[in-house]
Amino acid sequence: MARLEVKASRLWRTLEIIGGLIVMATATVVLADPQFAVTTLVIVIAAGLVVGGLFRIGVGVSAIVLPPTLRTLNTAGGIIAVVLGITALLDLQAGVATLITILALALLIVGAFEIGVGVARHPPPWLRVSIAAIGADTVILAGIVILDASIGEGILAAILALALLLVGSQERMVGFELP
Repeated sequence: MARLEVKASRLWRTLEIIGGLIVMATATVVLADPQFAVTTLVIVIAAGLVVGGLFRIGVGVSAIVLPPTLRTLNTAGGIIAVVLGITALLDLQAGVATLITILALALLIVGAFEIGVGVARHPPPWLRVSIAAIGADTVILAGIVILDASIGEGILAAILALALLLVGSQERMVGFELP
């Protein structure tokens, strides 16, 4: 049986490359103005909360096939999400502070977990020491972020920029490698 090859058009490949370059340029903007990037991230998350909350309210009100308990939970969860989203949109600085605090708490939990894995007796000693050291560094980083939120803003922007650079690079490579 003959193998069927699907070739991407020249236009599609060009769009992939241009899209990758645009995403990489966006990463540069994120690195140039971290506060703008983090504020934009908060706006996107808050808008998602509002839209998702409205969807949940709609499901809770109109999904008659669901049991009353699930309908009530959907409606209540939707109302909470809408209120949180609107609150974040009205006070962006509080939204940024909340996002950074969540980042710091996540780092703290991950660091503590890594320390726990590091003291476990399963991996070889050199690996346990490495894992525990990474966990300790993560806990210290979380403490610094909790004490100074602007550092957390920079870390969040750096993570966002790195993700954008990786996605942009991947898009460019796909554009060059498509048959």
